[in-house]
Amino acid sequence: MHRNVTAIYRTHSTADLVRRELTDLGVSSGDIHVIPDQDVAGQTAERENDQYMEALHDLHLPDDDVRTYQQSVRRGDYVVSAEVDEDNLTRVQQIMRRPEEEAYNLDARAEEFRDEETFADNRGADRSTNAGLAGRRDVSNDDPYARTYEREERLETRRPL
Repeated sequence: MHRNVTAIYRTHSTADLVRRELTDLGVSSGDIHVIPDQDVAGQTAERENDQYMEALHDLHLPDDDVRTYQQSVRRGDYVVSAEVDEDNLTRVQQIMRRPEEEAYNLDARAEEFRDEETFADNRGADRSTNAGLAGRRDVSNDDPYARTYEREERLETRRPL
């Protein structure tokens, strides 16, 4: 079983700090996704860029969670998502939940965006054909700041945005 841990941060500098700490832990940089992967603070038009919405679909997470991540990015936040080994799971969760003042409570964020739209994957990708990549929320993890997912197949190394 492959694992993914995902969180939302208020600033690019915090998202980048989390990325560096994950890399220092030994997580391959190709397994760490920061969306957007640059500081685009205040650039509203840039935030609605299809490449960010598609990059979030490429994580193959549940649609309700994708909506939360998409709406957060549109509003100026940054999503960090990492493919991790079972051996590093607990440590990755600890890294990604802090600093708490810079990370969002994902349950509260999901409730905030419950009635918002999910942006479709405009590339015509059929996610149903990739059932092994589909992330399922790990219900044994109740951390409100970092969601953990399980999947049968490992995601490919990220493509640059």
